[in-house]
Amino acid sequence: MDLLVRAERFDQLAELAPTDVHARRRLNRSLHERGMDTALRRRAEAGDSGALYHLVRLLCGKGKLREANEAVESLGPENEYAHRLVADFRRASDGTR
Repeated sequence: MDLLVRAERFDQLAELAPTDVHARRRLNRSLHERGMDTALRRRAEAGDSGALYHLVRLLCGKGKLREANEAVESLGPENEYAHRLVADFRRASDGTR
């Protein structure tokens, strides 16, 4: 998996991702590390909750809490963990942690 990431062969990782949890996790992490929020959003829209979590962390890390919250509301409205991620970032940015 690491070789595919280093070669930036994201298409191949994406092909493996539906059946290989390691490929899926590595792909999501790599997209996050490269700041590829659009690709993460597409994966989250397709039902990948790991991609949603990376998307939320990426957006919150960029200070886009509103956009992160909107992503959770539209892509995972019942996903408690995603809601908690946004809330934790909000508390941390408010200094109330």
